[in-house]
Amino acid sequence: MTQDLKQAFKQKLAESGLGFETLKVFGSIRLNVHVTCTSRDTANKWAQLLAQVFKGSKPTLTPTLWEAKENKGGCLNQTMRNGYLITASY
Repeated sequence: MTQDLKQAFKQKLAESGLGFETLKVFGSIRLNVHVTCTSRDTANKWAQLLAQVFKGSKPTLTPTLWEAKENKGGCLNQTMRNGYLITASY
C-alpha cells in the first residue's frame, strides 16, 4: 500500500467525528491502525468503527499510559495520562 493511500485512509478515519489523541496508519505488508483516546466510550466507538472497516478483523482495546505533553512533575515523577489504545490490522 502506498503512502498516499495510507494518508487518504488516515484522513477518512480522522473525519469520522470520533475524538482521539493520536491516530497512526502504517505498515508495508499489512495495514495497521493505532488510535489512542482517553474516554472508554470513545474507545468502544473506535473499536466498533474499525471492526466495520476491517471485515473479519477483531480490534483490540487496551488500557495504556503515555507521557503528557507538558511535564508538571520532576524527572523521577513524570506526568502521565491514562487512556486506551485501539489497534486493528488487515
